[in-house]
Amino acid sequence: MTVVVVGSVNVDVVSEVERLPAPGETVLALRSRTNLGGKGSNQAVAAARAGGRVEFVARIGAGADPGLWKSLLEFGIDLTAVREIPGSRTGTAYITVAGGENQIVVDPGANFGWESDAELDELSTETGLLEAAQVVVAQLEVPLRVVNWAASHAGRFILNAAPGTRLPVELLRRCDPLVVNESELAAVSGTETDTPQQAFEQARALCLRGVPSVVATLGAAGSVWARSSADGQVIGAYQPAPQVDTVDSTGAGDAFVGALATALAEGADLGDAVTLATAAGALAVQATGTHSSYPTRERITALLPDVPQPRTLAE
Repeated sequence: MTVVVVGSVNVDVVSEVERLPAPGETVLALRSRTNLGGKGSNQAVAAARAGGRVEFVARIGAGADPGLWKSLLEFGIDLTAVREIPGSRTGTAYITVAGGENQIVVDPGANFGWESDAELDELSTETGLLEAAQVVVAQLEVPLRVVNWAASHAGRFILNAAPGTRLPVELLRRCDPLVVNESELAAVSGTETDTPQQAFEQARALCLRGVPSVVATLGAAGSVWARSSADGQVIGAYQPAPQVDTVDSTGAGDAFVGALATALAEGADLGDAVTLATAAGALAVQATGTHSSYPTRERITALLPDVPQPRTLAE
């Protein structure tokens, strides 16, 4: 069962500080590190660590450090469709971490330097991968036209709508599921939410507008999911998260999405996939970094008994 991830590659420059700086303030880092990131590479690694067979479709800068981005090979990820963009640089993310919270500024670089629409249609290797996959995953750290192209060739398409923005109805109707956090849900739906019930109501409203399914992550509170049933009704549940000590939340949402994609590629129903993804996210926040913090399927499975039972939600 194959997961194809279409998305971003960044060099992450991470600084750990005692507290996040206020506007205009300078703080000294306790320590710093450089590692591979970007929501695309993060989700590819998370899916592979969760047991998926992963193909990665991405763009990097000319002359990119192969020792860095080819580290993805260590996770068994196929990089056939990772291509260099002439005259461009690899994306860079500047991340500040304090007390489990983070601030991130991204310079997209080659992530926004993809081929023209006409050239995309001629990419036989990428098109073949997309059409053969059980699940295709994309995010919004690449151009929207690339996301549309990926969705048009996917059997089952997952969109992690991050960073949050309003999206065309045609794209939303291809998302099964659309995965968003609280702020991204507000950006897509136009309404802010404060409780799991409110998040479910917004997810339900999106389903009634034609989105096949929606998963809304709520940080330490867990997540909600909603999907349209065969009889035209919208069903869903609230999945609480296990309570853990958060060390670093950077990339935890990507751990969730990657594990979710692997579970869905294996044929799990949405509720069970969300439960597994919740365990993956809970494990990821307990260690620093992104790729190094993503749990194996064995560790995810071991935590499942500690994940609270989902609660059915209704309108």
